[in-house]
Amino acid sequence: MELFDRKEYKYYVDYRHLESLRRRFLTNMEYDPFCRDLESKCYTVRSIYLDTRNLLFYYEKKNGIKIRKKLRIRTYNEGSHDSTAFLEIKRKNQQRVFKERSKIWLAEAPNLLNGARLELVEDQPEYREKLALDRFIYLTKRLKLEPQSLIAYEREAFVGLDDPTLRVTFDLNVRSYLQPDPTEIFREDDLKHMESSRFILEIKFTGRMPFWVRCIIRDFKLRIQSISKYCNGLDAWRIKEAALGTSV
Repeated sequence: MELFDRKEYKYYVDYRHLESLRRRFLTNMEYDPFCRDLESKCYTVRSIYLDTRNLLFYYEKKNGIKIRKKLRIRTYNEGSHDSTAFLEIKRKNQQRVFKERSKIWLAEAPNLLNGARLELVEDQPEYREKLALDRFIYLTKRLKLEPQSLIAYEREAFVGLDDPTLRVTFDLNVRSYLQPDPTEIFREDDLKHMESSRFILEIKFTGRMPFWVRCIIRDFKLRIQSISKYCNGLDAWRIKEAALGTSV
């Protein structure tokens, strides 16, 4: 189980700055262990976001509620018979982010919706991981959460050479699909692509943002923005359906 308490700043960046930004960050950072040995230097992130039928979490974000949460099922790269997934509860209070997650077998993810008990991957999980699982199941049942969106993208990730708590990610080729079944987390057919000219830069840190990072933000004239891949994914489909004269 992992528990995070950190700040997250997000920026839209034109793809033409990708290589220059990469060089600047690699001056004081290195690729993280999950993409360091990959030829593409990217891994694929796949998440199914859960929400109420009337989209409580979506509207909390849209209405600017300062203290809010979201729940998602997350896995990486391609599936196999023994794939694992993380059940994540992400809470946000302004720029501070608190995240709990527990690791399950991906094949058990559909059991979230039919009331069966889920098993953790670890034979002897930590107490906090069991607690995170119990919270996830409790919120799913109490709020009657349903899968509302599949979000997938390629992530290029870096960690600080001097400060391993500093993390920078480039999220590329963000795409979405509406109301997926939990078994469709590796789906690629019919996904709608978003932001073809821009990628998402995320800077995650504890304490204060390093001065050299602030210099990069200044030099590239980047502006912090409130970005939700989940909300943007739903909006992209709503715009498409509105244009077609149908409803999501």
